[in-house]
Amino acid sequence: VSAANPPASCRTLFDEPYAALAAETIRAKLRATWGLCETGAAGPGGNSYGDAAGHTCIAVAGPVTAMTTLETAEANREKNMWLFAQAALDELLRCVRES
Repeated sequence: VSAANPPASCRTLFDEPYAALAAETIRAKLRATWGLCETGAAGPGGNSYGDAAGHTCIAVAGPVTAMTTLETAEANREKNMWLFAQAALDELLRCVRES
């Protein structure tokens, strides 16, 4: 099982279980301590799985693991991309500090 071939437990490519799988796959393939994934719909429209613009799932894999979903209710693609990146880095930093 890998991010390229997700298990049936992953509803879409934009849910928390998929983000966690991708983060762990990244961590393992790079032989890194940490893996980070952000996947979602930046906008201006939603995705084919029914998620509205402004929806993202973030996951961290490593000594501390985490998953979270962010809904911005924004259709502005650039704004969402900045918000998603900031949220992902904040979650990674939280996990690193917790470890």
